[in-house]
Amino acid sequence: MELPAGVNRRYASIAIFLLATVWVWVAFNRPYTFPSHIPWNIYSNAPQTDRASDIFDYAPLNSPTIKKLCASTQWNASVVFACQEPTGGIAEVRNSLLGCVRLAMAAGGSMIVPRIVVNEDYEDTIAGNSTDLGYMFDTEHFVASLGMSCPQMHIYKTIFEIEDGKNANGPISLQPDSLLKTEAIGERFAEDWRTAFYKWLSPYLVADSKGPVIIRLGDSYLKYPTATDGEAFQQHFGKILKIRADIRRFATMVLHHISALYDEPLDLEELMLKNILLGVYLSTETDVEALPKADRSNTNYEAQSKLFLGYAMRANLSLIYVASAHGSDIPRFILEANATEIEATSKLDLLKGKDREDLLDLTLDQQATVDFLVLTKVSEFVGMGYDGFAWSVALRRHEYLKKRAGMDWLRGEQVAQDPFSTLIGGMGEHGEFAASMWP
Repeated sequence: MELPAGVNRRYASIAIFLLATVWVWVAFNRPYTFPSHIPWNIYSNAPQTDRASDIFDYAPLNSPTIKKLCASTQWNASVVFACQEPTGGIAEVRNSLLGCVRLAMAAGGSMIVPRIVVNEDYEDTIAGNSTDLGYMFDTEHFVASLGMSCPQMHIYKTIFEIEDGKNANGPISLQPDSLLKTEAIGERFAEDWRTAFYKWLSPYLVADSKGPVIIRLGDSYLKYPTATDGEAFQQHFGKILKIRADIRRFATMVLHHISALYDEPLDLEELMLKNILLGVYLSTETDVEALPKADRSNTNYEAQSKLFLGYAMRANLSLIYVASAHGSDIPRFILEANATEIEATSKLDLLKGKDREDLLDLTLDQQATVDFLVLTKVSEFVGMGYDGFAWSVALRRHEYLKKRAGMDWLRGEQVAQDPFSTLIGGMGEHGEFAASMWP
């Protein structure tokens, strides 16, 4: 090939080689994932999310109220509690663990960092294997929070770390409500439970035993009347369990995508978004007979979609964020909402590309925890009064309301209602959630 006058053949050959190398690299090793500070990926039509942001993060709990209670408790480090591994979604798991920790605290015992059962469906039978607390929560935050707020309580990361564990007695199984029923609520519930516990334990203790005694505490879901500890304790105790970091980031991404739908960015640092977004949680049940008669007519999808879309029209909010215990209900609801000229979306609609793939790598219970966090931020929330997940969201939001405006639940025709959350169902039903679920 003849080159133009003045062009050195050696340099031209080097230039051609370098261009060919760049072309091969681009063709076969392109940078599909760009650094997070670059807002657009040239190989994608979607904006890349800033993975570093996390609006649901907070420091380990350092609560004066819990410190005061722990300082006044008589402690017995030789009694070590191991929580029964809870199973289910975020509402059941979180409140089971909190109940177990609170009862161990009442007894003045030590405890082993709890574990969780991962739900798996084996031919219509739900079962699973035990895994560590990090499956849903930040383990370091849990240990640090109890270390600061209740330093008298000894926490063992595993059963193998128990002091003098080779001489341990047990484990001895105990169902917490076998000692004292939560229906017998009094202002001294913790003290009364402690008294009953040591009376129950006494026959199991061997006079010449030198090792600790391990108590395997059974199902603790909705087994502790939370109001008996006072409002300040009730408000803050749940903060010892912080959702794990990747789930928090997914929830943050979802809210950033919702914010991008509007001309002006939303203030995501607000406790709840103002006059923008309705959150709904579909809870279509199959075990209808276990529910009160007042709830049974509203357990199917058709009834709930009608109730929620009617609520959306009355609320006059521009967008619905929908979540469900059954994922197949979500696209169906979005289509019905769009048919009535109401915009609706979900986490799987909003997350794209690698973010969506990473979300789908999580288990269904972990994915539902993303919805839990997002729904705490919506402008208004509506769910079913028989559903623990819906109650958990509504109670968390209600604490925001009490903190800001000192408002309590409204008197009305629903199970529970305040200006920002509504739980649909027969009045006077499902008091167990309000009485024994931490916000």
